[in-house]
Amino acid sequence: MKRISAFLYQLIEPRSQTDDLRRREFVFNIILSALIVLLIFANIVTVSESILLGSTYRGLSPLITIIVLSLFLFFFYLSRRGYFYLASYFLIGIIFSLAAYMSLKWGVDLVASLLFYALAIVMAGILLNKRHIFITSFAVGCMLVTVGYFQATNKISPNRYWTSEMWGIAETSVAVIIFMVIATITWLYNREIEKSILKLRKSEVELKEERDSLEIKVEQRTKELKEVQAEKMTQLYRFAEFGRISSGLFHDLINPLNAVSLNLGKTGGTPEETKQYVGNAVRAAKKLEDLVVAVRKQLAREETKTLFLADEEIGHVIEVLSHKAQQAKVELKFIPGSDIKMFGDAIKFNQVVLNLVANGIDACMPPTAELVPISPGDRWVEISVIEEPETIIMLVEDNGVGIPEQHMDKIFEPFFTTKINGQGIGIGLSMAKRIVEKDFGGLLSAKSEAGRGSSFKVSLPVRKQATEYAA
Repeated sequence: MKRISAFLYQLIEPRSQTDDLRRREFVFNIILSALIVLLIFANIVTVSESILLGSTYRGLSPLITIIVLSLFLFFFYLSRRGYFYLASYFLIGIIFSLAAYMSLKWGVDLVASLLFYALAIVMAGILLNKRHIFITSFAVGCMLVTVGYFQATNKISPNRYWTSEMWGIAETSVAVIIFMVIATITWLYNREIEKSILKLRKSEVELKEERDSLEIKVEQRTKELKEVQAEKMTQLYRFAEFGRISSGLFHDLINPLNAVSLNLGKTGGTPEETKQYVGNAVRAAKKLEDLVVAVRKQLAREETKTLFLADEEIGHVIEVLSHKAQQAKVELKFIPGSDIKMFGDAIKFNQVVLNLVANGIDACMPPTAELVPISPGDRWVEISVIEEPETIIMLVEDNGVGIPEQHMDKIFEPFFTTKINGQGIGIGLSMAKRIVEKDFGGLLSAKSEAGRGSSFKVSLPVRKQATEYAA
């Protein structure tokens, strides 16, 4: 049974290239196969009825039957050779001609001829296109009007024996088979359309998934490019930031050097005085060394994870920013955290502290020159470190101008800044947030109130740092 089904399917399997043509060709092959079966079956039933009932044969002549059957087989051959549209035109023409012949021979109101006309209209719409529905309908209408006129004026005399007789087996069988052919055509076409719609919907879903995937890839790539761009800008930002505080750095460098020079130059005096001069020179040299270490860490680019003291790194930042704070008349307050040890890249932690403290100093600086004297302690930036059971918390607070509420959700975005007069480029906070989250696995959050200052909180998980150090 499977072999027979496979063989029959090979006979009607479409060979066109596009889906639309394959669908039409498949329906055409089914229709043609059904018509061939219908023609053979109708003639068998008509002949059998004539023999059984002893009546005269009233069906199509054997010659017409053979011609029509041969044409149907030829159309099937054309379809298999790729001439599907040509075969469709011929087939519709033959069915229309057959219906016209039946109208002329047995009357314009013969049910079988009307059904064949309907079949021709349906086939024109399915096998060709919707325009041919109206063309075929117009041709059918013209044929019915013409034959009806000739019949009414007695210019033709059809054999209307069937009007005085009950339908026999032949007539009933032909009508049922034509109805079945029309139903089969409609069902096949609708099934193919539904398959195409399902395929289209599947393609839409796949296209949407591909589009979403592409959007994700574009978003990821854009994020990567932004990170690379931000990293490059970060390097430039560090140099730009030190360019802005270079006068303070030179001041802090010159003072220790002058102290060393003056103290070493005083060779006269008592041993106690000489010892004091040397001690002053050593302290000045030590301060110079600390300052150089702090600057070197800020300008360094290498990444090294190790244990370091949070207080020590914060102290280096205060050394670097001390002159800037003095010029801005901002007091730097530091509440140490009892030698809290951290594991990670000390240079990057140093950069986070530098950005937060520098921003705090800038926030305390008025946008225009002030005429009112400023008392000590009026402006301040406070840094504190607290170690909790699961978290190390660093707070950088100031009593500066604060951040407007509408800007709070944007302050960590790259290139966004609330500073005026070109004081900032919007890299510092985004860089600090990226370092805290990516390198230390922590969180950087902010609270602020316009006119009353800001507070930045760095939360670093102790467990993650201990795990990394053990590894």
